[in-house]
Amino acid sequence: MKTENWDFEGGSFAVHAEGSGPPLLLIHGIGPGTSFAANFGAVVPALAAHRTLYGIDLVGFGASPRKAVPPFFDFALWVRQARAAIARIGAPRVDLWGQSLGAAVALGAAAGSPAVRKIVGTGAGGGARTLNAALDRFWQAPASREALRLAMTGAVHDAAALSDAQVDARFDLLSRDGLGAHFDAMMAPGKELNLRSAWLAPELLAQVQASVLLVHGRDDRPVPYRDSALHLLDHLPDCRLMLLGRCGHNLMLERSAEVSALALDHLLSQPLSPSLPCAT
Repeated sequence: MKTENWDFEGGSFAVHAEGSGPPLLLIHGIGPGTSFAANFGAVVPALAAHRTLYGIDLVGFGASPRKAVPPFFDFALWVRQARAAIARIGAPRVDLWGQSLGAAVALGAAAGSPAVRKIVGTGAGGGARTLNAALDRFWQAPASREALRLAMTGAVHDAAALSDAQVDARFDLLSRDGLGAHFDAMMAPGKELNLRSAWLAPELLAQVQASVLLVHGRDDRPVPYRDSALHLLDHLPDCRLMLLGRCGHNLMLERSAEVSALALDHLLSQPLSPSLPCAT
């Protein structure tokens, strides 16, 4: 996988590229030790066989630089970053896949953009405005590997889906260069305030003309589908929602093959002609 830095608002961000075919921009979520690789590593091989993947590390995460001044939790900045990536890719059509709050970033970036044709949102945020206990536990830098494992366990239905290597990789990243302290500073203004800043209004969602597939774990505790996915489903013009039973928030860890198949079926399908009536 090739990694390079793309210019953005006087700084830069990291982009990881692999595969061949039409472009697919991958946007990770917001959590301790989160990055493109942490969220999408399990599905990259399946996707790269069909698409040229551009996985971005959001500003403040992974290999991307941090903001110099607060607010460090900056949803509007991340939306602009995604739009900058779409512009830099420069293709007439760019598909998006966002995980968790990355799905909200993808929808925000797609609003009003004719370049975005299809969107996949897994465990999609953007619909909830009230913080729950599971998300509250997850949105803090853990003091130990065991604390991180406990927080990550809340994001899966079956704790066996978590490996020591996955926990170690996230904790090691958090331990570098004060990244854990930076994540806590990101949450310092107030977790519920941060969550509300990423809420997507019906008027904005109505501007998303891309065909959207939402795939959500029925047992997602940090981002329950009733709080978020149903809001998105209600207001997106072209949207389908797939619920997976016995599945939590981190779908790519628990159901990577199934989620990859659902995503590719959506991304590779041809849109219906607008002149054809819907079957009843």
